[in-house]
Amino acid sequence: MIDLRDVEVQQGWTFVAMPAPVVPAAAIVAAFRSAPLVAWSSRDLTLVGVGVAHELRGRGDARWHEIVAGARRMSATTAPGGTASVRPRLVGGLAFVPGAADAAPWTGFGDAWFALPRWSYIREGTEAHLVLALDPQSARHDWRDELAAFRAAFAGGFQPRPQPPMTALDRGDTAAWRAQVKAIAVAIARGEHAKIVAARSAIVSLAGEARAADLLAELDARHAECVRVLVRPPGAGALIAATPERLVKLDHLSVQCDALAGSHPDGAGALLASGKDRREHDLVVQAIASALGGLGADVRVPDAPVVRTLRHVLHLHTPITATLRSPRHVLELAAALHPTPAVGGTPTRIATRWIAEHEVPRGWYASPVGWFDLDGNGELAVAIRSGVLAGERAHLWAGAGSVAGSDPDRELAETELKLRAMLGAL
Repeated sequence: MIDLRDVEVQQGWTFVAMPAPVVPAAAIVAAFRSAPLVAWSSRDLTLVGVGVAHELRGRGDARWHEIVAGARRMSATTAPGGTASVRPRLVGGLAFVPGAADAAPWTGFGDAWFALPRWSYIREGTEAHLVLALDPQSARHDWRDELAAFRAAFAGGFQPRPQPPMTALDRGDTAAWRAQVKAIAVAIARGEHAKIVAARSAIVSLAGEARAADLLAELDARHAECVRVLVRPPGAGALIAATPERLVKLDHLSVQCDALAGSHPDGAGALLASGKDRREHDLVVQAIASALGGLGADVRVPDAPVVRTLRHVLHLHTPITATLRSPRHVLELAAALHPTPAVGGTPTRIATRWIAEHEVPRGWYASPVGWFDLDGNGELAVAIRSGVLAGERAHLWAGAGSVAGSDPDRELAETELKLRAMLGAL
């Protein structure tokens, strides 16, 4: 690694990139147990951020605009240069709706938070780099302790440990949840709405503090086909997800989205033949295509969904692509798409109002989480199959879409399947 004392820091932001070995994200998370952390692991990118060089926060209905405006101010004061593999990225996410993260266990997350990490470990393909973000105020800081921690993480070889034993599992009031699903079906029959995604929470109590690094490693092993995400803002717990659902990916003018709705424990044929699941899925496809079309994009939708097989459940999946006619920030696309009917319902305003009135606040569950660069490109996933680690507790969420023909017992069983992703890893 280079000697950071020789680095000349310019006005604005300077990014120092150093070659690094390929290691799992959990190895770095384990080396920094108390620092703010963000992580993103997918097939083509591993990104782990340690510390906060600069943060962007947004509040209320203006949160999307405030984050985008802050990112553009950063871009205007950052000199161009560097390679694509080490370009700076901000990582974070947003609450499901404003105010949903005001109380525990979401304290510290806020309505919207993205951070430029002080240190970013970036792996693309077979190459990895460690990138330090410097501004004039931080240029004289002694970074040797942090570098030593990274060297230990790179050299030590990470071996995950089992979490402390589970002492209690509170699944919530399942009878009340089934009653809610039944009430939704009655309202659908009256024509008041077409779909509502009702989520329920469960609380896992452990005999000791839940360890983010070990949970992340277990999710890597169990759910490599999903995106694994960790977000731990300053003074907050850790949101961890292994999500199969991409909200949006933007690469210049090219857009990719996932319509992922309709679930079954087994049997692809049964899922494809299910009228209830096809109706639920079609609502999501139509909403995504409409949102992208409303932004002036040329949208391409396959004629029929395919079945996506995950560890515990099968989903109907339609990959949607589009081409923008003029540049946009990925968060502008996310603002138009969120919440899709896959996690909210339709009509959107009626569904989100029902969720706010009947559920424990979701916080960042089912919300956009991910990264973007200073050009506005990026990728956001939907924080499902997720939970928040807070001391000796893990707060988990799972939802099921209720449409015409939904059965409360089947919907409850579906949420139990979805909870297995986190429960099994714990």
